Amino acid sequence: MKQGCTLGLMLVCAAGMATQALAQSVNVSNDQPIGDFEQPEFRELTVDVDSGFVGITGAPSGARDLQVPIWEEVVEVGDAEWVRLRFSDVMLAKSDEHVRESYLRITSLQDGHEQYLDAKSLQEWGDSTAYFNGGAVKVEIMASPNATHQVNRVRVTGVQVSAPIVGPRSICGSVDDRELSYDNRDARLMPIGCTAWLFSDHGSRMLTAAHCGPAGGDVIQFNVPLSSSGGSTQNPPPQDQYPVDNSSVQDSIGGIFIGNDWAYFGVFDNSNTGMSPGQSYGVHHTLATTGVSADSRPIRITGYGSTSSPVPASWYLVQKTHVGPLTYRSGNTIRYSTDTTGGNSGSAILDENNQTVLGIHTNAGCNTSGGNQGTYIFNNDLQNALANPQGICLPRNIQASLVSEPTHVQPEGGDEVVLVIDNLQGHTVVGAPKFIVNATDGTSFEQDMVDNGDGTYTGTFSSYYCGSNVSYSFEIEDEEGTIVTLPATGSYTTVALDELTISMEDDFEENQGWLSYTTGGSGSFIRAIPNGYGLGDPDNDSDGSGACYVTSNTAGIDVDNGSVFLASPLIDLTDIEEPVLRLSAWMTGSGPDSMKIQFSSNAGISYTTVMSITSTGGEWDELSFNLTDYVPLNNVFQLRVQVTDAGADTTVEGGIDGFKVSSEVCDDARCSADMNGDGVLDFFDVSEFLSAFNAMDAAGDFNGDGNHDFFDVSEFLAAFTAGCP
Repeated sequence: MKQGCTLGLMLVCAAGMATQALAQSVNVSNDQPIGDFEQPEFRELTVDVDSGFVGITGAPSGARDLQVPIWEEVVEVGDAEWVRLRFSDVMLAKSDEHVRESYLRITSLQDGHEQYLDAKSLQEWGDSTAYFNGGAVKVEIMASPNATHQVNRVRVTGVQVSAPIVGPRSICGSVDDRELSYDNRDARLMPIGCTAWLFSDHGSRMLTAAHCGPAGGDVIQFNVPLSSSGGSTQNPPPQDQYPVDNSSVQDSIGGIFIGNDWAYFGVFDNSNTGMSPGQSYGVHHTLATTGVSADSRPIRITGYGSTSSPVPASWYLVQKTHVGPLTYRSGNTIRYSTDTTGGNSGSAILDENNQTVLGIHTNAGCNTSGGNQGTYIFNNDLQNALANPQGICLPRNIQASLVSEPTHVQPEGGDEVVLVIDNLQGHTVVGAPKFIVNATDGTSFEQDMVDNGDGTYTGTFSSYYCGSNVSYSFEIEDEEGTIVTLPATGSYTTVALDELTISMEDDFEENQGWLSYTTGGSGSFIRAIPNGYGLGDPDNDSDGSGACYVTSNTAGIDVDNGSVFLASPLIDLTDIEEPVLRLSAWMTGSGPDSMKIQFSSNAGISYTTVMSITSTGGEWDELSFNLTDYVPLNNVFQLRVQVTDAGADTTVEGGIDGFKVSSEVCDDARCSADMNGDGVLDFFDVSEFLSAFNAMDAAGDFNGDGNHDFFDVSEFLAAFTAGCP
C-alpha cells in the first residue's frame, strides 16, 4: 500500500524569528563577561503532518525483501532557502529473520540530496533531520513489503527554516583579507553559526567556544557550499552533517570570559555513511603540547565568519581563512592580528609554523590596531576536560550489531544468528566473539562464533524445551583486553517455538499508546531510559533496547501513599490462536506493597487481578500468561499494571518492559519425553529429566503447572512408556 500527496504548507511561526546574527563580541576587556552574542536568523514553524499507522497487506512471497516506500508526503515552505524537520511519535518496524528494519528517507526537491534515519539514528539526531537546501523535502517511510505484522508511523511537528541575514564583521585594518578555503578539519556549527574543529585521531572529538553553546539538536557541517547570491546559507549533503551528542558536552567552568571560553564535545556517526568525520575525511587538528610567547609567529584562523560589502554575499558563513602575527599571550588569553568576523567564534588558533593549535578563537578586538583574541589551549579546566572525555568522546570501542533478532527459534536447534562488526575503531578482534545463551529450561552454554571471513560471525542455537524463553548476548575482546558486550546491558531474548504469530510487541522505544495515571501520592509510570537512582529502581532495561516504563526516573522519588497505573492500548485477540502474553516486570516493595497484573476483556471497564508481586529481588522477572485461561478472545483486551505503596514507610518502585502478545505453537507430535532431543528414548533422557527435576529447572516441571512434584514424575514416566509417535 502506498499513499501520497503534496502538501503546500501555510505555516505559523511558533517560536518567532530569531533576530540575532553571529556569535562574536567586540572590544571587551580581559575580565569582562562575554554576552549579547548574535546568531543567524531563522524561524521555528509548527506543522502537523501525520502518516497515521501504516501497515502492509498483500505481501509478495520471498524473505527479507528490500524496503520500498509505503507512505510519502512533501513538506514545503514557500519562502525558505533551507529547511530542517522535527518529528514526534515515530514508529518503525523492527528487523527479524524475515523483515528488514524500516527507516525514513528524506529527500530535498531542490538538489536531490537524501538522508536515511532508522530508529537508532533518529535518537541520535534528536528526532530531527539534517539541514536541506530549498523550501521543500519529501518524507518517505521505507519498509519491507513482507512486514505485515508490524506498523509504521511518522509525524512531522515542526520545521526550522531560513531567513535572509546580514552579519557584522571585525577586520584587522581596513581590508578583509580572508580567502575561501576548503579544510575538512574545520566545520560549521548550526544553527548558531559558529566554527568548530576536529582534533585527535578519535574521529568525533571537537572544540569550539562555550558561548556558541553546542548541545544536542545542533548539527556540525563539513564541505559547506557557497551561500546564495542574497547571502542565505546553503547546506552540504546529509552525508556531511553530524548531530552533536549532548552527553559529551563539557564547557567553561566558573563563567564565560576571555581566556575561559571553551567547549569540548563530540558528534555521532553519520546516519547515511555510518562513519565519524575523522573516518570520512581522514584529517584532524593536533593540539600544541608546549607553550608559546608573543613572538609574532604566523597565526591562521579558518572559520565560517560573516561578510559585508564589498565581499560577495555568497561568502557569508562559508569557510574562509587568513594568516596574521601573534601579538599577545598572557595567562589564558592569546591575541593575534588575523582577520575574523562573527561566525569565526570557536575557530582553531593555528600556529602556521608547526601546524599545532594554540587555542580557541572567541572574540574580536582588532580594528586598525589591537588584536582578535581567544582562549589559550593550556587553560587548566580545558585540559582537565580533555583528560576526562564524556559520551561519544570516550575512547571508542569496537561497534557491532546483529543482522536480525530472531522472533523465535526452533526447539530442535540449528537456528543461526549473525554478528556484524560494524566498525573496528582502529582495534582488532582477538580470538572469536563469544555467543552466550541461557534458557529457562536450564540450557546454558558459551560458544566461540564462526568467522565468516567478511567481518561477520555466526552462532548457532542449540535445542530447547518448546516454550522456553531464551536469553542471549555476545562478548567481543580487542587487543587491549577490552571486552565489548552486545547488547550493552541486559540480553536479547527470544523463545523456542514451532510457530509464532505476533499480535502486538512493544519494547517501549516509541510511544504506542500506553496510558499512565495515578491515584494520589507521588511517582508515576513514565517511558524512559532508566538511571538507577538507588531506591530499588532499575539501572537498565530488560530487553536491551534502552527504554522501558518505570515509576519515576528521578533521584529521591518513588511511589508514595497511593497507586500508579499503566494501561496498554486495546489489543485484538480474535485473529491468533491460543495467545500468550509475555512481559518483564521489576518490583521493589515489602509487606503489603504490590505490583498487580490485571486483565480486562471489556476495554477497561473492569479488571481482574491475575498476579500480585511484592518484590522481584532487584532484577527483571520474565512473566508469561496463557490468555485463554483468563479472558475471552475478543478485540478489546487490555493489560493494566498497578503499583501500590500501601502506606508504610517503605520504598516502592516498579518497571515494565519487553511486552508481547503472540500465538505460540508447540507441535504436539514432538516426543516430549525425548529430553535431549536426539530422537531416541533411552537412559540419557531419564537422566536429563531427573537432573532438571532435582535442580527445579523449568524442564523438570513436566506438566507445566509451576510446581516440581510427583505429578511431573508420573507424567514423564507415562510419556516415556508411551514412546515417540
